[in-house]
Amino acid sequence: MNSIANFEAMLAGSLNLEEPWYVSGASFDEKELALRIHIGIRKDAAFVCPECGGTTRRFGYEKKERAWRHGDCMFYPVYVHCRRPRVVCPHCGVKQINAPYERKNSRFTLLFEGYAMLIVADMNVAKTAALLRCDEKALTSILRYWVNKAVADMDLEDVAMLAIDETSFKRGHKYVTVVIDAAKRRVIDVEKDRDREAVRRFVETLSAKGGDPQAITHVTSDMSKSYLPAIAKHFPNALNIIDKFHVKKTMLDALDEVRKAEQKEVSDKKALFQGRRLFMIPEGKMTTEQSAKLAELSKRYPKTGRAYRIIAALDDFYESKTMEEARSALDSLYSWMRRCRLKPMKEAAETLKRHREKILNYFQSRLTNAISEGINSLIQAAKRKARGYNTLEGFTAMIYLVAGKLDLAVPHPFGAS
Repeated sequence: MNSIANFEAMLAGSLNLEEPWYVSGASFDEKELALRIHIGIRKDAAFVCPECGGTTRRFGYEKKERAWRHGDCMFYPVYVHCRRPRVVCPHCGVKQINAPYERKNSRFTLLFEGYAMLIVADMNVAKTAALLRCDEKALTSILRYWVNKAVADMDLEDVAMLAIDETSFKRGHKYVTVVIDAAKRRVIDVEKDRDREAVRRFVETLSAKGGDPQAITHVTSDMSKSYLPAIAKHFPNALNIIDKFHVKKTMLDALDEVRKAEQKEVSDKKALFQGRRLFMIPEGKMTTEQSAKLAELSKRYPKTGRAYRIIAALDDFYESKTMEEARSALDSLYSWMRRCRLKPMKEAAETLKRHREKILNYFQSRLTNAISEGINSLIQAAKRKARGYNTLEGFTAMIYLVAGKLDLAVPHPFGAS
């Protein structure tokens, strides 16, 4: 069979080879079922020093031939083989010249790593490793390198509005703090734990990347005793907003306590238990059938029904058009909760009272952590898929990859920017 026309040009193009680098040969390894590409370098080629950029002279080649994994060809794995040249620099000494298709200290070609980054954002790590026929640890190493490089180059100079939230990392109350640029809807920092130190470390990161804590105008967060004091300390000019989703969660948790307590008191426990999720649906989002079912349950279980009506009043509060209307609605809601004879709701009322002004700050900006909630759902979905990210570093890299809108410098295997 005749050789395929332009086969060497195709191989050279996929490896970004230009003079003095060239494809010296290619062969199919029938034993290993792999394609092997051999790369040569012109003997008279001159190279600048990889460290200082100065003039050098050739100093032979590395002692052993090196191999890099490349993208598959005809479903066979491809390996690139080369003995790279060495040079002598009068200032830096003997230096190794890297090939145009490699990343320093990696055993994979740049195009392979670009392809791996495309797949790993959407697929389980174990499945990605199996598909690419590489080790899971090597795959995680590729991910961390390119993500960390993009994160290090992130410019935070124009960041002004923040959303700070937590997300679970592992079972057993392992959490990370996720900081989001609310304007650009992207994760800009991930810190270990959910405490004041996490916020302080973010401030250091913000300053190091061109941002200014004094220039932060808005911060949304939950009611955490760790986050709130740290936000007040480090962002003195920011309007601190208690996110309405966390206010709603506080109320829903109280409603569920009411439901559980009433369930213990009644003879027909099953219907209330089966209808528990119905009480979590906002009134305006119910179907006609659901509304009818809720009305029937509320009549049979009056305490839970009363707690649900309080939740509905909270939703009405957030529909307020003006600050004055909101203040009045919140005061009325607090008064009702204090008089409702439902202990969990009375306790939730005190929580609202403690954070009253920060809750009302929402009506100055209408900024919420809805962005955080959306990003957190991405993170949790990615975590369920990514069994290989069982370290904090791997999980952090995955968060940035799926939600950081990173400008990755890795070459795109299909030529896209």
